[in-house]
Amino acid sequence: MKGQTSKRVESMNAKKNILRFTVSMDKNLLDELLRITGQKKKSRAVNIACREFVKQNQKEVLLSLKGKINFKKEDIK
Repeated sequence: MKGQTSKRVESMNAKKNILRFTVSMDKNLLDELLRITGQKKKSRAVNIACREFVKQNQKEVLLSLKGKINFKKEDIK
């Protein structure tokens, strides 16, 4: 039975592209993250924080390109 449960969990995780792992972090930081996000589940709060971090980094990369790419009006459709 245990093997079947394990396979079912692996299958669910593969479908959602979910990676399970253990992380050590500052309790006060996690408490603040839970408060800010309004989440009760730690994994959801951490996922939100990771997405926001990646989104912010992508914005910074795009902004760093300002003035470095030249377009002609006819190139833009």
